[in-house]
Amino acid sequence: MRRYLDLLRQRDFALLWGGATISAVGDGMSFVALLWLLIERGGTAADVGWLAAINTAPVIIGGLATGVILDAFDPRRVLAADNALRGLAVASVPIASALGVLTTAHLFVVAGIYGLLFMTSAAGIPSLITRLIRRDDLTTANAMESLSFSLSGLIGPGIAGLLIAIVGAPFVLAIDALTYFVFVGCLLAMREGGRGGDAVEHGADGAAAGVPAPGTAATGVPAASRGLGPAIRFIFSAPAIVAITLFYMSVNIAGGIVTVVIPLYVRDVLHAGPETFGLLLSVLTAGDLAGLLFVGAVYWRWPLGRSIAWALFTSGLVLLLWLLQPPVIVLGAILFVLGSLSSSLTPWAQTIRMRLIPPEMRGRVFALLRTSMQSTRPIGAVAAGLLLSQGDLSIAIVAMALLFAVPGFIGIWHPALGRGPTADPERA
Repeated sequence: MRRYLDLLRQRDFALLWGGATISAVGDGMSFVALLWLLIERGGTAADVGWLAAINTAPVIIGGLATGVILDAFDPRRVLAADNALRGLAVASVPIASALGVLTTAHLFVVAGIYGLLFMTSAAGIPSLITRLIRRDDLTTANAMESLSFSLSGLIGPGIAGLLIAIVGAPFVLAIDALTYFVFVGCLLAMREGGRGGDAVEHGADGAAAGVPAPGTAATGVPAASRGLGPAIRFIFSAPAIVAITLFYMSVNIAGGIVTVVIPLYVRDVLHAGPETFGLLLSVLTAGDLAGLLFVGAVYWRWPLGRSIAWALFTSGLVLLLWLLQPPVIVLGAILFVLGSLSSSLTPWAQTIRMRLIPPEMRGRVFALLRTSMQSTRPIGAVAAGLLLSQGDLSIAIVAMALLFAVPGFIGIWHPALGRGPTADPERA
């Protein structure tokens, strides 16, 4: 745990990570509370689907504007403003409920505000990490960022369910609003600008670490100070970033299929109930946590891009075992291994991006990349519905395996992802 403890001893990073984790757990609670409030108010299945869509769809719109804002202003203050606005929006629900004026439309508006502003933190946190953390610590820092989201998915919904049963959904939303303001306090308590915004450009000895000079992209093309155009051109000029982004989009499509296949497998093959469904989701999340803890704790000496490719290829092979229609214990083991392997993609990929993206356009590039990747998960859910229209799970399982294995196999041989045991994609 030394690498984690060393990072947490850095005051600004500890404030950023602690505040982000508390806020993420609150988010894991609030969506459950919003859905339950909608159901309590007589919402139909269609209403629930629309709420879920409105909670995520505006990410595409917000993501386009977020990057420009993050590059134009101090990301610490942008994050603080974002969390304050979302905190006020969420707090409006318990206030309206207490006053007896809460409406169903109010719940949809709050979900839409959350989706619209979500990408500010999703892109802003990694942008701020690059100002605080040196190059050698990036993978550990990125693993910790991913751990925040995994913890949110692991404990947030469970806590929400218990509190809703005891004190009601509005109280849960009040707690989530409070977590936003805790994060605001942590952000404002940080030192202005971290280490001057160039921590990631230097190794522990302060020497240049093979990263392009400020104002110049990795390919030597000068980076403009405004607009999305330079960020888009930079993305397409960096083969490693393009390859890894396409890998992640493929994995997200597979993830959308997984969320549909698991409950149907539980019902139709295992002949079990919701408790088994919940258990399998928890096991998958536990695998994510185990993988992230390992990746962040180890000083990885192999090419990160090539490591991502092998993890994806192995994940696809593991998924093929699902075709044997395993019992619940074996399926749990498969999902745990899948989570452990695939979770490495996020910190390793984020480290590569941080090393390649010029400082002055990190906000724009992070926002564009994360927006494009987040937008593909619904495609998987729709595809699963089509693949399962005949009631045969095998086709969907094979599709999931291929969506992992094919990009992984391509990546193993892709020249942009490193050639030797100590190579990085940006030096290939």
